[in-house]
Amino acid sequence: MTANVIVTVEREFDTPRERVFRAWTRPEELAQWRGSPGWHVEVETVRGQLQLGGRHFHVKVRDADATTRVATDGVYTEFFEPDVFVSRERITGDPGIDPDVPLELRVEFTAMGRDNTLVRIIQGPYEMDVAGWHGTAWEAELVRLADYLARADQEAVR
Repeated sequence: MTANVIVTVEREFDTPRERVFRAWTRPEELAQWRGSPGWHVEVETVRGQLQLGGRHFHVKVRDADATTRVATDGVYTEFFEPDVFVSRERITGDPGIDPDVPLELRVEFTAMGRDNTLVRIIQGPYEMDVAGWHGTAWEAELVRLADYLARADQEAVR
């Protein structure tokens, strides 16, 4: 079988797009929210070169079993702050993803009204039997991003 399914997930945030873009691309912020519930990003693994051709890397670890690790190693093939980035990625440790077949991740940040941002994630290709799970995982991660942004805003006010 050939992976041929693209996952698309969207969510609107009540946060300016420059701020949302930073949360996605700055290693110190990404480590605070990435990962589905029950997972966390290993802070010391996160790195990123925020430019066209720049590499980025992080490892997600299952909270209940630290031996279960999923690594993402990518290169930015497009990087237009604060509008969009595209990354060609190899993911290892996820049984539903062939580490020898690169995925493309495209994340678009669209200004909505005065201070809102629509985030659109487009990723693939996936095998049909795992695509739905990965879409659900992205939705859960976007909830974590919203929670992180709300906490960070509250801390900035203090």
